[in-house]
Amino acid sequence: MNQTLESLKSFATIALILCAIAGFSYHFFKEDGWIEYALGSIWSTSVRYPLIAIPVIIGAIFIGKMWRSEAAAHGKISKTPDLVIYAVMLAGAIFVGRFFMYGSF
Repeated sequence: MNQTLESLKSFATIALILCAIAGFSYHFFKEDGWIEYALGSIWSTSVRYPLIAIPVIIGAIFIGKMWRSEAAAHGKISKTPDLVIYAVMLAGAIFVGRFFMYGSF
């Protein structure tokens, strides 16, 4: 019984992750999708302050390296991968719900 329950839980996890990937792919690559919207917004606007991006990128890299090195130095096990998986599963559940409610992702 316990092995069957674990198998069903694993199947549900994989199914929700695959539904999330399918839903994101659909919204990214459809006509007037997220990629077209984002790239259209970037190309339609002029970059007014390009020098602001340089410190932001450097700061993001610095914070990312600090975060990774501190976690490795203290031997902490991160909960972040679990949270990412749960978020993707939630997105999959939302896409499945929207599919059954509206007939489309």
